Amino acid sequence: MGRCLLGLALLAGACQARLADLPPESDDAGVDGPATQPDAFMLGAWGAAAKVGGASSATLSEDDGTLSSTGLEIVFAITDAVNGGKDLYYASRLSTTSAWTMPAALGLNTVGPSEETPRFSGDDLTLYFASNRVAANGLDIYRVSRTAVGGAWTAAALVTGPNSTANEKWYTPCGGDRYLVIVGGDIAQGTIGGGAPALVSSLSAVGASETGTFLTQDCLTTYFASVRSGANRIYTSTRAAVTDPWPAPTIVNDFLALGGNQEDPWLSPDQRTFVFASDVSGTKDVYISTR
Repeated sequence: MGRCLLGLALLAGACQARLADLPPESDDAGVDGPATQPDAFMLGAWGAAAKVGGASSATLSEDDGTLSSTGLEIVFAITDAVNGGKDLYYASRLSTTSAWTMPAALGLNTVGPSEETPRFSGDDLTLYFASNRVAANGLDIYRVSRTAVGGAWTAAALVTGPNSTANEKWYTPCGGDRYLVIVGGDIAQGTIGGGAPALVSSLSAVGASETGTFLTQDCLTTYFASVRSGANRIYTSTRAAVTDPWPAPTIVNDFLALGGNQEDPWLSPDQRTFVFASDVSGTKDVYISTR
């Protein structure tokens, strides 16, 4: 009996020792919010980028690709060869491994003016886009909403705050009350429902043009495209807190092997899907990569 008790005591002590060696469990998933996303090292390398079916024809120019948070819906732009403007198209799929449906033009498109640079809200119930349907104003930011995924979109309405006499496009909100937007070729940031956005000088290169702003839902990481290095390339920047200034961006090298100019980045919430556009085939096409 004594040997049994001694054995149990030794076993318990060993278990406690092993448990003490383990790192403490993260409390990131507690009351303070969702668990921290895994870093790129944990997720591994990106797979080879492949053309998105229906958004990569041989003759048309497709770009401005953006997915819903689930990855089951895509909205992208096709350039109108007649007037040079763009129209927005929509497709869906049953799962992230299924084929996309045949793209269909969205009802928000107008005849003649351009509709472009779409971005979904975090809950996928609002779609933001740019349009010059009021010619005197240039490109302004509009939105349409729906009550449920797959439901009908409302009529387009101007978004309060970002619009000015300059061209605004690529309005991308995050889960807080912040947003990024392109204003006249530079990156600006603002507060949703607030006043005019302010230039982000650390992200905007003097004499170069930036496009395709994307903002993660925690408001801490942005991706965008810039011609500051000559060819159009994708850049990224991450800040520690939403009140911190944006650090100088770094180039995203993961997809350079594909070739061509690269733009219009989009990253899924789980960081496993990346969408962008490239003209490596002669016309712009939408590509997708997963890991």
